[in-house]
Amino acid sequence: MVDDGTMHSSTFTGVLLLPSKSVFGTTAEVTLGDGSPVAVIHRKAWSARHKFEIFDAADATLLATGMAAGFWGNRYELLGPLSEPLLNVKFSNWSGPKRATVTLADGRELTTSGNWSARNFTVADSTGGQVAALVTTSSMWSWRPDSLAFEITAPVLTLVQAIGMAQCIRAAVEAANAAAAS
Repeated sequence: MVDDGTMHSSTFTGVLLLPSKSVFGTTAEVTLGDGSPVAVIHRKAWSARHKFEIFDAADATLLATGMAAGFWGNRYELLGPLSEPLLNVKFSNWSGPKRATVTLADGRELTTSGNWSARNFTVADSTGGQVAALVTTSSMWSWRPDSLAFEITAPVLTLVQAIGMAQCIRAAVEAANAAAAS
């Protein structure tokens, strides 16, 4: 198990597995690639802002809260337990959740690009070098179609930022899917 201080302060490289919420629930356990639990995500089912909370692996301590922000809903923010900004994800107004700029708390920027229907995204740093990839690990027709693997290959995000960024992208894709279906 990873301690709460490390989740916010140390950069992370490795694989995170982010399963879709349980079939009839709103929580999902986040694990490392080896299956070790690191966090629990609570998704607010009836939230217009696609709100979610990230708790530690014991599901006892709030680590971060994320939600859609702004009038158009194309921006998502991740806030720490004291409402301090951890990252901001702004999706393009024209392409939906295909391209985004991620602004970290220290001002550094990352970019994402991907295919929201295939649910595969890459993350690049300011030089254009790929630093992470977010891919779907389940089929569209499974009970949990939105299970993700997030492989971070460069030390640019803390564990909480990585989990939050993946969840912000997931929330944006879900919002786009819901809008397309209505």
